[in-house]
Amino acid sequence: MARLPIVSADMVPEEFREAFAEVTKPAGGSITGGPGSFTINSPEMAKRRNHLTSYLRYETKFPKRILELAIITTARAMDCQYVWNAHAPAARKEGVADALVDVIRDRRPLPKMAADEEAIVNYGNEFFKTHKVSQPTFEAALKQFGAQHLVELTTLMGHYAQTSFYLNAFEAELPDNVTEPLLPV
Repeated sequence: MARLPIVSADMVPEEFREAFAEVTKPAGGSITGGPGSFTINSPEMAKRRNHLTSYLRYETKFPKRILELAIITTARAMDCQYVWNAHAPAARKEGVADALVDVIRDRRPLPKMAADEEAIVNYGNEFFKTHKVSQPTFEAALKQFGAQHLVELTTLMGHYAQTSFYLNAFEAELPDNVTEPLLPV
């Protein structure tokens, strides 16, 4: 059971009810799962965060295959079962090889990959391990993605690290329809 209860409108201070209503409207007035069920405890913050989430997920122009690979690289680094199980199937659907998804999950040596995949996986893994990115790793990523997309991919990975923090800290329950093996943690 998650550590925070589902938030209803009557639990929200009057000054934040408009933001609460705006954020929960697409879900029918209440958010019962995922990171939104936690972030809605701060409705104004959730409203602002949703704009960035929307841009990073649906409006950027880099390939969805790389987007999903960046997300699962982050989920694995953060040991986040929820994000992993939400995005590993999407990564597979977008063309990330099953073998690559599986070795990321199991923390086994990486196989030969396309240059763009190698650049983003190395970039993310290096940062999450050392909290820095070496010049050669940075240059490889910059060469593959250019400055704008590398900034957006960096933001995406940071955003999903934050999302993983919410989900892990507040002990989000996995949905019933999990299709991926759990991360070995």
